[in-house]
Amino acid sequence: MTRKICLIPFVLILALAACSQSDNSGSVQSGTAKNGLVTNIEEFDNAVASLQPGDKIILANGTWTDVELRLEATGSADNPIELSAEEPGKVFITGQSNLSISGSHIVVSGLVFKDGFTPTSEVISFRTSKDELANNSRVTNSVIDNFSNPERHDSDTWVAIYGKNNQFDHNSLIGKGNRGVTLAVKMTTEASRENGHVIEYNYFGPRATLGSNGGETLRIGTSHYSREFSNTIVRNNYFDRTSGELEIISSKSCGNKIRNNVFFESQGTLTMRHGHTTLVENNYFLGNRKPNTGGIRI
Repeated sequence: MTRKICLIPFVLILALAACSQSDNSGSVQSGTAKNGLVTNIEEFDNAVASLQPGDKIILANGTWTDVELRLEATGSADNPIELSAEEPGKVFITGQSNLSISGSHIVVSGLVFKDGFTPTSEVISFRTSKDELANNSRVTNSVIDNFSNPERHDSDTWVAIYGKNNQFDHNSLIGKGNRGVTLAVKMTTEASRENGHVIEYNYFGPRATLGSNGGETLRIGTSHYSREFSNTIVRNNYFDRTSGELEIISSKSCGNKIRNNVFFESQGTLTMRHGHTTLVENNYFLGNRKPNTGGIRI
């Protein structure tokens, strides 16, 4: 008797709920400047300027167009700074927009990036400048959906993690169409090495074949820093047809742990390109006889 085994993955996608068509990039009636609802970029900037540990900034439901959200703040483990949507999945960040954070103990949640692309090199960045990095901070329950530069060979990174002890979890990154890594752990300075980042419970949605180098879904480090320890944990993520290039995950540093991830019909491999002392265990590769699907490459 043939026994058929079905794996039904726990796919983590935020429903893109319908929202009001108000455009919050313009000037509207003022909201609270601190620890409450903001309705445009001017109110957001004013709120950021006076943040204290435990404060919250809530972005009003609707469409925020051509906004560069820059959040520099210092919270604490017990009283983090929070940036969230009024309702998860109902704040749409569109046009030429991005988000950068620096400081410590910041939590970002509930945002959706769609219908646009970043005017810089990163959509979500865990730094606001070369020297101002985020530490002990988290981005969760958010979406980047087809937020791609229309010039296919212009490069950008959707999520760039700098600093130390940051967490990226329960997010959906779907449909990157242009050159550049979907999510990159950056190790360009000493302040971003031995970082202890955790990347878990994310949905990495379909990515078409780029046809050249620069289409990785997740990269930890670069060849230049391959002898440095990153100590990044990548676990419990779902890679759904992430076929940008041969290397789906590219580990180019030391001391990483990549475990309990699912790769579904993804044309490429989990690659330990450089570095040493990296652990890869309990990952599942479901090729379903699709061409060019792979496993682990050393």
